[in-house]
Amino acid sequence: MTRSIRPLVVSALALGLSACGGAKLGGGKDGAAQAVFQLSQAPGRGHNKTGQALLSRAMASGATSGLTLSATCFHGGTAHLELTTEGGPGGGLFAYSVTYDACNEDGRNEFNGTLKTSMGLNLEPDLMGLGFAIAHKGRVSIDGEISDTLDVDVKLTMDVSATATHAGSVKLVFDGTIQTSEATYVYKKETLSLHVGELPKA
Repeated sequence: MTRSIRPLVVSALALGLSACGGAKLGGGKDGAAQAVFQLSQAPGRGHNKTGQALLSRAMASGATSGLTLSATCFHGGTAHLELTTEGGPGGGLFAYSVTYDACNEDGRNEFNGTLKTSMGLNLEPDLMGLGFAIAHKGRVSIDGEISDTLDVDVKLTMDVSATATHAGSVKLVFDGTIQTSEATYVYKKETLSLHVGELPKA
């Protein structure tokens, strides 16, 4: 009897743990910013046969709308970029939407959802010159070690090399709002130094 009950108890515990999902996103303002930075990496870096980032490929195509490109995220899943004719948030050189399909950048969490986006270049004193600017607006879910949502209306400016960084720290300028399931954070041209590689848990 005991032998038959024990596997049932173990199965029930496993089911209960999986049903609870991951922890909420932690780290307050910096944690929310770090999650959005991870979102910016997939289209900014890109993994494909040519080795070019999605944004570089889109710009080089000469297309103004309708072009769709896809890339594999760092730890699996995909990011799909589609050029649009409508203006993106925050202005920029061109507008596009990015759809994240189980996009895993840190090996622990997946992003799903779509953001309206624009890309441009900014003169940013805090970055000592020309910065790579990406403006995002939309809603994305996080699933994995972290279980949360991000409602995003924010522009982040960084050095171009930051989109390929997966260790150490990066310096970015944030302007706008990020809402998680538990708080709303407002950024007013704030310069943040973020640790790259792992999203903080609450």
